[in-house]
Amino acid sequence: MRKDGWVHDSAGTGPRAGGQGSVKSVGKPSDGGRSSKQGRSRVRRFSCRSSAVRTSYTLIMLFLVASTAVGGCGKGEEGAAKVKIAVDILPLAQVCSSLGGDLVYVEVLVPPGSSPHTYELTPGQVEFLSEADIVVVNGLGLAPWAEEIPLRVENPRLKVINAGERIPVGDLIPISNSLDFHEQHQESGAERSLNYDPHFWLDPVLMAPVAEALGNALIDVDPDHASAYRENLQAFLQGLDALHDEIRTRTGAFTHRDFIAFHSSWTYFARRYGLRQLGVIEERPGKEPSSQEIAELVKLAREQGVVAIFAERQFNPRVAEVVAEETGGEVRVFTLDPLGDPGDPARADYFSLMRYNLGIMEEALR
Repeated sequence: MRKDGWVHDSAGTGPRAGGQGSVKSVGKPSDGGRSSKQGRSRVRRFSCRSSAVRTSYTLIMLFLVASTAVGGCGKGEEGAAKVKIAVDILPLAQVCSSLGGDLVYVEVLVPPGSSPHTYELTPGQVEFLSEADIVVVNGLGLAPWAEEIPLRVENPRLKVINAGERIPVGDLIPISNSLDFHEQHQESGAERSLNYDPHFWLDPVLMAPVAEALGNALIDVDPDHASAYRENLQAFLQGLDALHDEIRTRTGAFTHRDFIAFHSSWTYFARRYGLRQLGVIEERPGKEPSSQEIAELVKLAREQGVVAIFAERQFNPRVAEVVAEETGGEVRVFTLDPLGDPGDPARADYFSLMRYNLGIMEEALR
């Protein structure tokens, strides 16, 4: 059976429009509230100081919490030290949690509601990284600050996994080119850079080589538990296969296949499942479209019969709403979430997040 570990949001919940979340200290991992051997990952906010230190039980609880902080933080099964993993975005963190179970402690660097494109590390996160065993970054320019972590943190034993480098170059989508161009252009041995769309995690098929790389990294760092990591990896890969089949079946029933996106997050998803992302409102994060570009999107939506614009929780939807209003009510705005939120069970792990977005797409494109 798989055993799922905790994933912790080390920076707190950020504002929905992309601002940086409130800073919370990155404490050492606790062995309290250990997850069960069920198949689904669980998520909680982390604090080494229990919120139960209250009222008449204050002295007793302070003693118990102090004992946990000294003897339990960072401990897994039978007192063994947990593998400490830092991950830039939640979807990749949930892969680590699924593969590691109780043997790992995972810190998510970018809090819910914040954009990984513009996020900045907190001092507490830098401290955690100095003690971590593994850091996992999405790569491909999604969060340039994350790719610079090895240069900013003094931790010679830190193992760095760049997930984007695990994707075959032929499966990557050039960021400045259309899907049609990509289908005709297969590149081999090209350097990974800002030339490729970084949102590959929204294609479950492309998550398989990433999961395999993360499983191998855990085995390298913690070979004593190699069999557990391999078992969990196989379960996760089977889950990806089932998810892919489900999405393929449900998207196959869509009556509309074209959409406009606020941000180019859904290009890989669209390619995999036969949808068409006809336009993007913000080509680059923070660069709002001009009035002429908005007019062109409105014209495109009318000419192509677009019925949906997909906004995102990490960005202010106002411009998307303006485009929809300019079409005279022919287009509606639907809000997707490419990153997830550990505080919402509907978006707390990779599989639930993908199904959450799929459900909204069904409503929009049915």
